[in-house]
Amino acid sequence: MTEPFFIVGNDRSGTTMLRMILDRGPDVAIPPESMFLTDLGDELRGAAPAPPSADGLMEQVWSHPKVALWELPTTHPHIPPDLDPQATRRFIAQAPFAAYAQLNGKPFWADKTPHYVHHVDELLTLWPDARFVVLVRDGRDVALSLRRMPFGPNNAWAAASWWARGIRAGQEAALQHPDQVMTVRYEDLAERPAVEVPRICTFLGLHYGEDMLAIEKSDRAKIVADQASWFPTLFDGVNTTAVRRWEREMSAHDRRVFEALAGDELAALGYPVWTPKPPAISARRARWYQRQNQLLRNVNFIKLRVFQERGRELRFALMRRLHDPANRSA
Repeated sequence: MTEPFFIVGNDRSGTTMLRMILDRGPDVAIPPESMFLTDLGDELRGAAPAPPSADGLMEQVWSHPKVALWELPTTHPHIPPDLDPQATRRFIAQAPFAAYAQLNGKPFWADKTPHYVHHVDELLTLWPDARFVVLVRDGRDVALSLRRMPFGPNNAWAAASWWARGIRAGQEAALQHPDQVMTVRYEDLAERPAVEVPRICTFLGLHYGEDMLAIEKSDRAKIVADQASWFPTLFDGVNTTAVRRWEREMSAHDRRVFEALAGDELAALGYPVWTPKPPAISARRARWYQRQNQLLRNVNFIKLRVFQERGRELRFALMRRLHDPANRSA
């Protein structure tokens, strides 16, 4: 590989599992989520109305709260003076990743940030030859998984709208960049890892080894400490225990609601739709779901950003909620 790749998709779709698998190979180091590529996206693409100096932008990137969790050297690299503006921005954007790869003894870097599924074209302005693996998972299982998380939608109605939006973003990226975007179903990866992982490695130009599948042997420190509870079964190894949970655990009512809003997206990805023609959600019921979701979302935001993270990411998290439509509730 000569250019980086990005693992993207809706949260709770297996992106962390794939990160751990590929990170075990000899080629790439993949840090925890970055987010700064969109948090500072205008500056990194040169689109900000008053862009900071190169050194100032490097400092912003190096001190970003996500990057701070990667335990890099405290001093950022010196920016070569002979770079043109585009090359300078690219050098700054990839500097933390390159440092992380060096720290882990790998020649290349990659990124795993699900949110970037909504920003593929923006990332391609910095790395025109980058590749993307879009992880998709049955949205009903995603909705169940999100119930345990201090982020994301909080009922079947909100989860369906949010999930379908992410699926459409990935489909659009694949349509616009068919040679650079690969879509992988979580279920296929969990059920047939010895088939799917070599296929992914071929697409990305990586060397494959069977030991990559032994994520139970991975260093647990690669998961951010205060996020470890989000992945209770990750180090059990690649398995199918979380596949089709919705058939056992999702109520018939929630299935109908989810399929009413995202049935087309489910069917397009080959997932069974159990309600052929679910009734439409009334405007009154939709308003109730929206208000409930927003209330719980605000409560969870405070729990996560103020208490769990102790405010380390609060400023950027507020900016995302205010300005990024992909993170707003429907």
